[in-house]
This record gives sequence, structure tokens and C-alpha cells, in this order.
Amino acid sequence: MALVGDSGGIKRSGPPQAVQKVRENYFLVQILLTGSPSADWRRLFYEAKHEKGTGFEPRSVEISGALMRFRTEPEAVEQRVRLIDQWAAFANEKDAAMGSRNEEQRRKREDLAREVEELSQWNGRWAKL
Repeated sequence: MALVGDSGGIKRSGPPQAVQKVRENYFLVQILLTGSPSADWRRLFYEAKHEKGTGFEPRSVEISGALMRFRTEPEAVEQRVRLIDQWAAFANEKDAAMGSRNEEQRRKREDLAREVEELSQWNGRWAKL
């Protein structure tokens, strides 16, 4: 069972499973995830580039809680799971980068607040000069 990435983020927690026969030789397939993706992660997943000519795009994957579902013929499952893994890796990478950016912005705000407080203290000391 190939899982997406070794670092944190949302990954497949098992192989794809057929859950419903939609019509002859066409099934609803689901993939269990290691967690429920955030709204930002879902947006990034859906923004992932798709390979032309596959007839399969990120938007055709439904994400609900810790499940992904898509409809397909059995012959295409392996290729589609490989694409989903790529899109999830993209979303994990971008989501992690956003987290780093958000942490950096938080630190900058804290540094600025400390500086404003320090300036205020000095200005208070010098107010009666």
C-alpha cells in the first residue's frame, strides 16, 4: 500500500475500495484518509494540476470527512489513485508552506507588539523630561 509522503499531512490509510456499482463496469470507489482535511487543504487539493488526457480531474474527487470518493471503471483505478496521491502530496506541500508562512507572520506580529510595548515604556519614562 503506497501512502502519500512520509511527513505529516493527509495520506491514504489504505487501498481503494469499491463501495457501489453505479452501472455495468463502473463503480463508486472510496479511499480512507489519515484524517479529515482542512478547508485550506481541500482547496489546495482541488487546485492541483491534472494530467491532460486522463479524463480525471481533482474536482471529480468528492472529499467528505476522512473519505475520498470517485466514480470510475475498474481498469482506471490504479492510475486514478496514483493521481490522487500526487494531488494530495501537492496539497500537503502547499499546506505546510502556508503553515510556515502563517507561523512567520505570527512571529512578526509578536515582535512588532513587543517593540511597540518597549517604545511605549521608554516614551513613558521620557514623558516628563
